[in-house]
Order: sequence, then C-alpha cells, then structure tokens
Amino acid sequence: MSIEKYCSEIIEELNPSYDIEETLQESFKTVIKYLNQYPENLSLSSKKESLDVTTKDGITKLGVSYFQSFYSATIPQLPQTVSDEMVSIIMKKVFKYSDEEAEKIKISHKQSMASENAVGTLLERYLDSVLRPVGWAWCCGNFVKAIDFIKFDNGNWFELQIKNRSNSENSSSSAIRNNTNIHKWYRIDATTGNTKWNNLPESMQGLNLSEEGFKTFVEQYIAENLKSI
Repeated sequence: MSIEKYCSEIIEELNPSYDIEETLQESFKTVIKYLNQYPENLSLSSKKESLDVTTKDGITKLGVSYFQSFYSATIPQLPQTVSDEMVSIIMKKVFKYSDEEAEKIKISHKQSMASENAVGTLLERYLDSVLRPVGWAWCCGNFVKAIDFIKFDNGNWFELQIKNRSNSENSSSSAIRNNTNIHKWYRIDATTGNTKWNNLPESMQGLNLSEEGFKTFVEQYIAENLKSI
C-alpha cells in the first residue's frame, strides 16, 4: 500500500477525535513524505525506540503524536519545581525586599518563565496559521530532527528551523545544521531587541507576517483556549 493511502486511512481513523481540517491533513502527509525521503531526519524520543515510516504502524504512531501536539493547547503552565529559598534571602539582603515582596517576586518569576517557555510554540502556531494555507507543513510533534517547517517546491524541499531569539541555542545544538540545507530564522535579536520580520526567508515573504500580527494571534489564541482549561 502507498504512503499516501496509509496516511489517508490513519487520518480517517483519528478524525473522529479531532475533526482534522483538510489543510492540516495535507500538512501531515507532507511531513510523512519528507521522512520517507529522508528517514535519517526522524527524531525518536528514545534511542532504544524503533519506528519504520514506511509502515502503517509507524505512520500511525507519528500521526497520534502529530495531531495530539497540534490540538493540545499551548497555555503557560507553572513549573512544579520548588524554588531555592537562598534566592529570596539574597534578594532581601542585597535589594532590600520585604518577605512579602520576595514571595510575590518568586511567584512572578515562575509565571514569567512559564510564559517565556510558551512563546516559541506560539510563534510556530502563528507561522503555521499563515503558512499552511500556502503549502507549508508544520513539523509539530517533535519527531522531525532540527526542522520546524518544510515546503516542497519545484522539486526541492525547503527546510526551516525557527528560533524565538538569536541566543536561544548553544553551539552544540546549532551544530546539527552543519553540512545541511536547513535554514534558520529567529524572531528577535537578543542584543538589540529588534525583531527580524523584515528578514524572513524569501519563500516566506509577501505573506504579511509581522510582530503586530503575532501579538494579535497570541491574544486571540490565549483568550480562546483559556476557556477550554
């Protein structure tokens, strides 16, 4: 059976749970086609795990991961780790905060970190909302190595990695792009605070992607999804 047929059957089986829109179905099929051409770019959660992207079983596992990831709301969740009390002691001694102020800052810090952790995925969701209708596929589900968006155009794959800030990866993680055709785009220059919407890859230009559009998307997305949690 063809990969296209496998994908269609899997989407039909999963569709009652999600009501998957047609453009998202095509996006998933594109990702699977890409992995069939470049199976070395499949990223598994465990080195002991094995998965064959040419079989229905393998594609089913990826389909579950893909659509669960897409339909799981990206809402900041406070970390469950316990704060280091020494931080509050230092803040009170050095910056003269009261016990009450230090406690409020501790909570605010957790809220800020949770919100910051959500920005990257929200950025990808915004890009997907604009790019998917024109043929791009979002590689959600965390099973495509170092690539967030792909597009097949004129017989070639355009592979793109998205970063929220210019300093959001270290040298070892950036090395994964060495000797590849993976392009990188980041939203903010960490040294200046300037956004880089005017420096999008050529194939993403002319689609009215902007910081204002991103802000509007995030506000609407958070408002809609807060109702469901």
